[in-house]
Amino acid sequence: MNLTKGQKILIGIIHFLPFLGIIFYFIAFFSMFMSISNGVNNGEGGPFPAEFAQSFFIAFILIAVTCLIGVGILVFDIIHLTKSNKGDTTNKVLIWILILVFSQGIGSIVYYFVEILPNKKKEIF
Repeated sequence: MNLTKGQKILIGIIHFLPFLGIIFYFIAFFSMFMSISNGVNNGEGGPFPAEFAQSFFIAFILIAVTCLIGVGILVFDIIHLTKSNKGDTTNKVLIWILILVFSQGIGSIVYYFVEILPNKKKEIF
């Protein structure tokens, strides 16, 4: 699969999006509990805090979008792997698929830097 330099940069940005999603998820998660602790510390014993529900909804959406992006990256990487190594008779494809499936976040970034980013020049014998 031949990709232009701009496409490679865009794919690289997309490969790092799940890590940003996880960071924003933790921020939303901790703000959810900080909204509860503010009410508890003030001695308020009223109804269910609306801030908690808003923070929970934001955290849920963030983790759902992050998971969808992660699955999309996994599918793209496997398609790229199989198309770029069609004539390969070694177990390279199988090894990369196992790496991508079992270590999805880190494995996809390693795959990007090892297989997608470098310019592979075809050797002519």
